Amino acid sequence: MFPPLAEGKLPTELLARLLRHTSRSPLLAVGAEPGEDAAVAPGASTIVITSDPITFTGDRIGAYVVAVNANDIVAMGGVPRYLSTTLLLAPGTTEQDLERIFADIADACEKAGILWVGGHTEVTPVVRRTVVSGHAVGFLSRAPLSTGGARPGDRLCMTKWVGLEGTTTIARERLRESRRALGEERCNAVVGWLDDPGISIVREGRVLDGCPLSSGHDPTEGGVAVGIQEICRRSGAGAIVRYECLPIREETRLLCDCFGMDPLGLLSSGVFLFTAGAAEAEDACRRLSAAGIPAAIIGEITAPGSPVLLERDGARRPMAYSERDEIVKLTSALVRGV
Repeated sequence: MFPPLAEGKLPTELLARLLRHTSRSPLLAVGAEPGEDAAVAPGASTIVITSDPITFTGDRIGAYVVAVNANDIVAMGGVPRYLSTTLLLAPGTTEQDLERIFADIADACEKAGILWVGGHTEVTPVVRRTVVSGHAVGFLSRAPLSTGGARPGDRLCMTKWVGLEGTTTIARERLRESRRALGEERCNAVVGWLDDPGISIVREGRVLDGCPLSSGHDPTEGGVAVGIQEICRRSGAGAIVRYECLPIREETRLLCDCFGMDPLGLLSSGVFLFTAGAAEAEDACRRLSAAGIPAAIIGEITAPGSPVLLERDGARRPMAYSERDEIVKLTSALVRGV
């Protein structure tokens, strides 16, 4: 048995051992070491900086924190390079728990080509379960690909499928009910979505490097619906989204029915929303598909002042918008009919 860690800062010996998981590279002038206040990296003329915490799950939290921070940088057209982390651990956390989290972060960083440079870790009674916040830095070699660049007539595109992150989170957090809804084999596959296809869009960024996109976005809280609305709001435009073109997996529909959720409002890290001219959008989707990344044109951007409409079965209605992600229903949802 591993005894729980004491509250407060980690013992120096333990911290030194854990920090061996962090990146070592000539690209770092100062890496993560006990007692160092920060990491130092060579300067660059254009950098992208982001920060995102993980609070909705305790399972595979390392993979989540790397993905959501890297995705923000990719969505801006940048290449993620450095990550620092703040881990707040609940009393009762063991060294074994911490080793697992550190190894998970290290593995995800290696796969994404990111240098993990350390950060801060402590046990504190102010949290009831582990909370990790990531702070990432990346480089830009082009003009920023912001959410506000969409133009009327542009095609609206997305990779992978609606609610990817939220679906695998449901299966991981409510495994018993999910197995009843999906069957054991399909449920295990959904649990595996965290790694395959994964919730990172770093590969999308590599494939689309150099493509003349007009805007890009990483839909997280509020799902694809909020992501589309944010592009339109920032661009001062509307959109027509064709429901029949939206890639929604049957597993997502079943779990959302089970817990009373709307797939379009479900956490969607791993999806890259982007806009481009008609020909450019077709070319981008072909490139992505050729690289084994599912991609689809799901609608088009309309004139300034136009609403965001969802077209389904020939009828158009305003697309629902809620900044409250559907995943929050998980804690109080009742299983229906399974």
